[in-house]
Amino acid sequence: MANPLPPVLDLKGSPRAIGREHGGALRMQIAQTRERWRASLHARFRIHPDSFIETFLAETRFVDAMRRWTPELLEETEGIAEGSGRPLPETLAFQFMDEEWWFGVRRYLKPAAPPDRCSVIAMRADGARPAVLAQNMDLRAYYDGGQAIIRIARDGAPAAVILTICGMIGLCGANEMGVAVAVNTLWQLPASPDGLPVACVMRAILERADLAHALEWMRQPRHASGQHYMIGDPAGFASLEASAKSVDEIPWDDSSNAFVHTNHPLAAGARQHSNPAENNSRGRYAALCRFTRQGLRTVDQAKTALGDRTGDHPVSVLPDPSDPTSAMTFASIVMTLERPPRIEVAPGPPSLNAYRAMG
Repeated sequence: MANPLPPVLDLKGSPRAIGREHGGALRMQIAQTRERWRASLHARFRIHPDSFIETFLAETRFVDAMRRWTPELLEETEGIAEGSGRPLPETLAFQFMDEEWWFGVRRYLKPAAPPDRCSVIAMRADGARPAVLAQNMDLRAYYDGGQAIIRIARDGAPAAVILTICGMIGLCGANEMGVAVAVNTLWQLPASPDGLPVACVMRAILERADLAHALEWMRQPRHASGQHYMIGDPAGFASLEASAKSVDEIPWDDSSNAFVHTNHPLAAGARQHSNPAENNSRGRYAALCRFTRQGLRTVDQAKTALGDRTGDHPVSVLPDPSDPTSAMTFASIVMTLERPPRIEVAPGPPSLNAYRAMG
């Protein structure tokens, strides 16, 4: 079933003003999304959502990491809480999506399937064809309906177009300099309760003017969660697998125009033997590799690959209607890395939803 077009917000000014405008404009959508999320906390961890949020914030130092590394994003989050009328602790915890999963599993000893799945494609510039970065952002189905695009022009930072969930600072996107980032959860890698959360890392990358400055910054903070960051600009790409212990760059074969990644580590030394929890990731990775062998060079070819529904582990993921915690492709994004970039978004599985220009 096709989803309606997501709201698109143009946000300008100080971090707090941006957050307030975001929260106020999407007040109703934020309330609806938060209530579904809160219900999921109870369903997954068998604890009242307020108790989960209180414990989550008390036993981690993510806010301290934000205050040190991305204070402007802490202000923006405070503004979202003010504009939406939602409690600040809830709004803070909502930003820490990747961290919430591993914390909950560890703290409450509740077995859970590996979290949100994502599939990433990067294509080098080729003659007159610019570089492209694309991904299916796969999240749990209770986030569906919360899709939004925020176009931010913040004082002192490049303007950026960001795919997000209503009331969250962002998932992935690109800035006006053609710097873009896409992400994949790597739940197998070490996590830390005092690291910088994924959403903050992603937004900080989009404050850099080029790939070189983004790479330099990536090695400074301690990372809260295992995550793959594909970072690109019009001249090139870098594939980084970050964790609480290291940031490893994954080499890209010079003979291939395209690079793909899903949700298992590719760094040298990573486990190569089969882990049943990785079957879906490895299945999607194999499917994308087939597309690279056939030739991935154009935006249309990237869209076809991201919309693939063949095999046991389709790249375009449809939700299980009976399970709101099941994975689904929340949105698919294709970013052509020009200055400024061209961005197209499908608000749901791309096998069912058309791409529309967003910036």
